[in-house]
Amino acid sequence: MLHVIIKLVITMFDYYSYHNIDKLDATYNLIIGQRSNGKTFGWCRKAIDAYIDDGLPSAYIRRLDEQIRPTNISNLFNPHSEYISERTNGKYNAVVYRLHAYYFARYEKTVTGADKKVAQDQKPFCRTYAISTAETTKGSDDGEIKYVCFDEFMTRVHYLTNEFVLFQNLLSSLIRTRSGVKIYMLANTVNKYCPYFSDMGLRNVSKQKQGTIDVYKMGKSNTTIAVEYCSQSDVSVPVSKYFAFDNPQLEMISSGAWEIALYRHAPDQISDYRIILNFFVLFDNNIIQGDVHMYKGYPVIMYHIKTTPVKDPDRSIMYIQDSIDGNPLHQIDLRVAPTRAQKMILDLMHYQKAFYANNEVGELINNWMKYSMKNRNNAHI
Repeated sequence: MLHVIIKLVITMFDYYSYHNIDKLDATYNLIIGQRSNGKTFGWCRKAIDAYIDDGLPSAYIRRLDEQIRPTNISNLFNPHSEYISERTNGKYNAVVYRLHAYYFARYEKTVTGADKKVAQDQKPFCRTYAISTAETTKGSDDGEIKYVCFDEFMTRVHYLTNEFVLFQNLLSSLIRTRSGVKIYMLANTVNKYCPYFSDMGLRNVSKQKQGTIDVYKMGKSNTTIAVEYCSQSDVSVPVSKYFAFDNPQLEMISSGAWEIALYRHAPDQISDYRIILNFFVLFDNNIIQGDVHMYKGYPVIMYHIKTTPVKDPDRSIMYIQDSIDGNPLHQIDLRVAPTRAQKMILDLMHYQKAFYANNEVGELINNWMKYSMKNRNNAHI
């Protein structure tokens, strides 16, 4: 898939502003940054304005059905009550969530001091959907919409099987043939190797600098994708003292740095031990080499980045992300082990007998394994 990348350096805001990314008028807008920097808050304001100014509702998407149940999502628009009152000249001052939809409402105090609902808009200004139940959305059409928000599209836990296809199917049910819908995908910096990046042809996200926007043009189509890696927000400064521990996973809270887990590094002397087998993982435009060492009498895997092409691919064990040929040494799924060597690799990963050159390599292998094992309920071996 062809794409063009355009760099745009953005300025820092106390809270996240949609101003810079909206100027680019992209079809898809991916906004990635630290927690609590106002990504979702800002989109909620956009949804409110779209309904008041244009009479058009919006759609809010989460991955799982349980995430859009009232106990988990009914308060999404609560911080905007005063803004709704200002925009509607006092007609409404609250939001009601029922049957997967948000409505403007008005509450007044009774003589006992209790809040009583005295009015509710007839039409919802925003509806919620879950990708896990996208099949039940087929055939429904609630009319034209203005904005779509897929909130927390990245995760460190697991993705649904064929999630990108399910997401596209859901979008097709919402958008139909309307061309004016803007799609926003929001996430904290929890997974640099999110499968959405490869599915959407976004090749530079893992290397993108904080405080920039990359714009991708998808082949000859009119589709453009803007990816913003948000600047560090000043809002984090007063509370950063609570997360000032020497752990790279905490940097995404205070500064928006990518969350990277801590992985077991190889002992310094491992290179002195005999290599009995090697194999290659082709994932996210990287080649990771796995060397099986006989370390103190037991086999272990040492993973490191390979910077040159595989010399003899036809005779090498390779795990390839996208497509495979008829060679039994080339597989997508780690569990497919037609040879003794592949069975050994599977067993070593199952029993966590592996070391990593650095944490970045560990992240790549961890995400490759989730991709490889995605048809299993438990994404981890």
